[in-house]
Amino acid sequence: MSFNIIVVCPYSPRWSNIASIRWEKLSKYLSLNHKVTLITSSFKEPIRERSFDIGKAKLVEIPLKYYRRNPFLDMKTNTGEFLENSIQHRIKAEARVLLERFFPISSGGMLYHDYRSYKNEISKHLSTNEINILITTYDPWFSIRLGNWFKQKHKNLIWIADFRDPSFNIHESMISRLGIFKSTTKEILKPADVVTVVTHQMKQDYERLTQKKVLFLPNGYDGDLSNLYSDEFSIKKTKNSLTISYTGSLHPETIEISYFTEALKEAKLTSPNTKFIFNYAGFHSTRVKKEFYKRGIMNILKDYGLVERDQAIKLQRESDILLLIAYTGDDEKIGRSIRTGKVYEYLASGKPIIVLAPHDWEMRDEIESDGVSKVFHKSQISEMAKYLIELSQKEDLKINMSARRKVIKKYLYQNLAVRLEEAIVEVVKNI
Repeated sequence: MSFNIIVVCPYSPRWSNIASIRWEKLSKYLSLNHKVTLITSSFKEPIRERSFDIGKAKLVEIPLKYYRRNPFLDMKTNTGEFLENSIQHRIKAEARVLLERFFPISSGGMLYHDYRSYKNEISKHLSTNEINILITTYDPWFSIRLGNWFKQKHKNLIWIADFRDPSFNIHESMISRLGIFKSTTKEILKPADVVTVVTHQMKQDYERLTQKKVLFLPNGYDGDLSNLYSDEFSIKKTKNSLTISYTGSLHPETIEISYFTEALKEAKLTSPNTKFIFNYAGFHSTRVKKEFYKRGIMNILKDYGLVERDQAIKLQRESDILLLIAYTGDDEKIGRSIRTGKVYEYLASGKPIIVLAPHDWEMRDEIESDGVSKVFHKSQISEMAKYLIELSQKEDLKINMSARRKVIKKYLYQNLAVRLEEAIVEVVKNI
C-alpha cells in the first residue's frame, strides 16, 4: 500500500538543529515505499548549511517573508549568544507562545513564514488518485493550523498532527499553562486522525485531549553504530585524567551548565592532581566561559564554539565521557519528560553519559542500563564530583554495549518510520 505523503516542517533540513533532523530522517525512510514531499522554509540568501539526506523525498522550499537575523550565515561569528538577562528571555518566550497563535512565526531569529505559499504548495502536491497523508509538525503553531484547514476541506485526507514540543504547559512559558492553550489545542485536533508525540508524558497529556490515536514517536538517531558492535566494550583512557565533552545547547534556568561546573570545581579541589578537560562546542561560548571563570577553572575549559555536526561527533568520540543536560528547572513534573535530541546521538557514540535531570526522568533506566552512565539531580553536586573522580582514576571504562544496543535500536529513525507507517495503514483500513 503506497501513499502520497506531504510533510510540513518549517525547520529546513539544511538548518543545523534537532527540529530539522527529525523530519529529514523520517522523510528519508518513508520515501523508500511512498511518494514524499517535504515542505519547509528557507532564508533568501545562501547559508552555511549542514549536509542532509531526505532519500527519495522531494524538497520544496518557501522563502521566509521576514526574519530579524539569519543564525546560519556564518557559524564562526554568529554564535547566537545566551541571553544573560533571564527576564528578557522570559518575555521573549511568553511572547512567542502567545503570538504564534495568531501569526505564522517561529523562534530562531524571529522568523515570519509565508502562510499563503504553504497553502498553495500543499494544494499543488495533493493527489487525485492516491491516498493523501498530510503531516504537520509543531512548533510552529501555523503548521498545525494548516493541517486542520486542509482536513476540514478534504475529508478523505488523513491528517497526522505531530508534536515535537508540547503546545501547552511549555517548560519555558508560564502563560502556556493557562487553560486557553490546552483548550485551543483540543479544539484544533478534533479532525486529526493521528497525533504523534515525542515523550511518554506528552502521550498521557494528549490522550486526555483527544479520542484519536496518540502515537509515541520520539526523536531518534540515524548514523554509524560501529561503536556498539561488541557486547562489552572497554574504553581505554589515561589514569588520573578525564576528558568530558558537551555539544548541546543552553537555556536560562531550564538547561544550565552551572551545576556541573560546580561539581567540576569540587572534583578539582578534592583531587588537585587529576587532569580534567572539558570540551565545549555550541552556540553559547560566552556563557560557558563565564561559568568556568567564576569558579576559577578556566584552565580546564577548551572552547570550540559552534562547529559542524561532523566535528561535534569527532569531539564526542575523542572524549572519555559525555555530558547531557536534560533539565535543570524547578518544575520537575515537566522536566521528567524532557528529552533533548542529543541524547540519541550520545547513545550511539558508545561513550558513558553523565546526565543532569530530575530524579524520575523517564529515560533514567535506559541511560543507566550500560552500567557506567549516570543520571544526577542538579542538587547532587558532591555525588557528581565523587563520580567524576572515580571515573578519572580508572585506566578503562567498561560499558555494557549489549544493553546500549537494545536502547538505541528503539530509537533508530528507520524503525520509527516503520512505526509511523503502521499507524497510517491502521487508519486507512478503518476508513
